[in-house]
Amino acid sequence: MGGAESRNRRIPYSEKKIQTKDEALVIRDASPIQAEPGGWSLLRRQAGTTLPVVTGLKKYTLERQEHRMNQSTLGSRKTAGTLLVSMLAALQPVAGQMPGVTPLPAVDYVVRAFERFPIVAIAEAHGATETQEFIARVIEHPRFAGEVRDVVVEFGNARYQALLDQYVLGGRNVAREELRHVWEDTTQISGVWSSPIYEGFFAFVRTFNQKVPESKKIRVLLGDPPIDWKTVVSPADEDMNDWRDAHFASVVQREVIEKNRKALLFIGGAHLSRKVMLPNSLIHLLDARLPGKTLVIQPVNLESMKPEVAARLREFPTPSVLQIRGTWLGSVDCRDVGFFLSRGRLEEDSDVLLYLSEKPFKTVTARLDPDSGYARELQRRQALAQATLPFRGGKIRFDEGSERPTAASEAPLREVVAELNRDLRLAVLVKAYADETETDAPRLSSRRAEYLREYLTQRGIDPKRLTTLGCGASRPAWTSDTEEHRAANRRAELVRRSRVAGCQPPHRFDRL
Repeated sequence: MGGAESRNRRIPYSEKKIQTKDEALVIRDASPIQAEPGGWSLLRRQAGTTLPVVTGLKKYTLERQEHRMNQSTLGSRKTAGTLLVSMLAALQPVAGQMPGVTPLPAVDYVVRAFERFPIVAIAEAHGATETQEFIARVIEHPRFAGEVRDVVVEFGNARYQALLDQYVLGGRNVAREELRHVWEDTTQISGVWSSPIYEGFFAFVRTFNQKVPESKKIRVLLGDPPIDWKTVVSPADEDMNDWRDAHFASVVQREVIEKNRKALLFIGGAHLSRKVMLPNSLIHLLDARLPGKTLVIQPVNLESMKPEVAARLREFPTPSVLQIRGTWLGSVDCRDVGFFLSRGRLEEDSDVLLYLSEKPFKTVTARLDPDSGYARELQRRQALAQATLPFRGGKIRFDEGSERPTAASEAPLREVVAELNRDLRLAVLVKAYADETETDAPRLSSRRAEYLREYLTQRGIDPKRLTTLGCGASRPAWTSDTEEHRAANRRAELVRRSRVAGCQPPHRFDRL
């Protein structure tokens, strides 16, 4: 993306009205379709068993009538009653059958969605060209620019927002050596944003803005927290990774909603899934602060789906959007379409699916010179993240209802003591959490934090360097009911003491 050649690569599709196929009713051995917990079972198309709904119902009803009449030895009135019962029984499978899915032209749908929602969020498949190219098509749509002024992305450090504005909005020539900090210096230490498609996205929007009047220029807002990696040198230093969703939501509220603007959000799918097991994700924050203002569109990769679901989606043109609420597709489990961190029905998780390709997504990965300065810096950050685990990686845990750490917590606690002895200037906030199922979670979490303070003091750490905070069940690590996830919620975290250190990320980041 970013050059004329890449922008001209388009997925074949006609934006004309789509004529959909008739839905089909599958009748197996003249047996009604059986309901299953969580929704009606998917209909399988099998040779010789699929009939159009009207024809199938008529044929099925007549066969039932004929069978009943041949078997009946009763009078005409009783026969008529039997026929009525038979006809009603034949209607039951159709009445209970979930409606089909109607595909709609994808680009036009997204643009028109802004007539109903100020925020439209499209999940980004990391490294995939398909979602990047689709976003480019949306931006290039004649009705998009002017109606929508902002695109908010996760693959950029907000610390460099002013620099990116100069490059994308102002058209200033910025040296790549300076600009690359936007995508290289985020909270993500894997180097995922070094894939050329992300640098290409910024270049694409810059080129687009150079062709349109001022009133139609698109601003790219950076959703990742403004981390300064030069100041992150200790395992207890705040690396802001846990602040990502909160910061992104803050940007949307401050730069979009409060300015009465509209925005397209472009961020990984787990941040947008309402049924994801990770609490305090972006969509949870947006729905709480701005109820009813966000439309979630999730791309699907057929390679990650159950084969029977993928087979049905292959009937649709690409790219198309699939409205799922009240349909057979909306009733399937989230994991059946590849949303493995979510639980529940798909229609409870997302608003609309985006079907871009019947083939697996093409991924463009980062290629880094292992001897480059950036590669060495990534290695430093990764080593630091590993060292951070005893402090904030959920290694220090508690048994249910107990203020004492588990036996497995002894090893990470020894590492904490060693770091506090190594860096005698380090003062930390000791914060402890409880699971929502525990009795009096606020009080229990406070006792846990105090216990750890006493533990560290007994091992020679000056108590003046230790501040405690009980966080109750205010920020669980997981929202599922498994014992494994419940245990992960009963944890302690230690972070360098600062005015922003607390149980929750800051609500507004422009005041840091």
